Amino acid sequence: MTDNPIFAVAAKAEALRARGVDVITLAAGEPQAASSAVVVEAAVAAVRDPATHHYGTAQGDPALRALVADVVSGDTQLPWSAGDVQIALGAKHALFLAVQALIEAGDEVLVAAPGWPGHAEVVTAAGGIAVPVATDEEFRVSAEALDRCRTPRTRAVMLSSPGNPTGAVYPECRLRQIADWAERYGVWVISDDIYRAFDYTGTYRSVLQVAPQLFGRTVVVGGVSKEHAMTGWRVGWLAAPPEIIVSARLHVARTITHVPTVNQRAALAALGDTSTPVEAARDYRRRRALLVEALNGIDGIECPLPDGGMFAFPDVSELLRDCGWSSSADLATWLLDTAHLAVVPGEAFNAPGHIRVCFAVDDDTLITAVERLLTALRSAEHKSAVRQIEEAR
Repeated sequence: MTDNPIFAVAAKAEALRARGVDVITLAAGEPQAASSAVVVEAAVAAVRDPATHHYGTAQGDPALRALVADVVSGDTQLPWSAGDVQIALGAKHALFLAVQALIEAGDEVLVAAPGWPGHAEVVTAAGGIAVPVATDEEFRVSAEALDRCRTPRTRAVMLSSPGNPTGAVYPECRLRQIADWAERYGVWVISDDIYRAFDYTGTYRSVLQVAPQLFGRTVVVGGVSKEHAMTGWRVGWLAAPPEIIVSARLHVARTITHVPTVNQRAALAALGDTSTPVEAARDYRRRRALLVEALNGIDGIECPLPDGGMFAFPDVSELLRDCGWSSSADLATWLLDTAHLAVVPGEAFNAPGHIRVCFAVDDDTLITAVERLLTALRSAEHKSAVRQIEEAR
């Protein structure tokens, strides 16, 4: 069994740092920023509260669940209550809880390709089969593509908007078509909304806002990790119909008992802080433009402007061909070894010929990273041109 390839890149970067190498990481799926003072102070206060030193409820702190219900109600325009929410150890754990509640061994869940490998991983962990569904040129799955992959064992489809690594945001018409397809065949929808705060087009809509008829067959997953820079705190949630919540609560009670209470108090403070996600989205929008412009200025790279999320996802297939790399994994290795710049190869997302580059870093880091990238690739292009001249003689 292999580890998540994104973690493998991060581990190699850390190993170089341990040897004293100045590595810039644009490979992480997390903000570079630290958690806000609001979050930290709430956690400190929670540590000092003796009530947090003891067991909590398996379903999660009632106050946190109530606030999550308010957030999901706002996104979906549907009524959710604290009883409809299960607190989890991050959004990935919430996805697993949703899948294990929905499937039996051997059941299938449809996932987008390209897509975040964690979607397939949680399906595998729950005993299911993750079936990749090819996306269109804008990195979105369609009802037609889903139907081509549907079998009698298809139980659910995993949607993520904005997506990782592509940044694709699903328009209302596409969500409506997928919802009609899911309703027609009795397929559940698992909506991974972890990047909901980072929509740069103003077109983000929850699938349930567009298709409220799926209220009884949809699981909404979210968390504080991305929009509040709290990846290490591991607090996520799922909002779902009662039978899913009952299953998730039992699984939590039988395994981890509950999410640490201090972490939940920190998440409660984060959700009360509406300014941090807005400020992050504003900064990311600007850095997105800077990075995409730089990437499109390199011969052999074509980089669409992502609709949302924290990543650029350029097509580097022409660059690979011109400079002699056999894969984007080889290019990523070369960039890490030569330019000391970490990016994630497209193979990690079922997308050879691409790389994922994170722009959720500060301005100085991003500018230095772009300079390193340009210098390294110009050197590679020069060597390639010299080689071609020598071969032509």
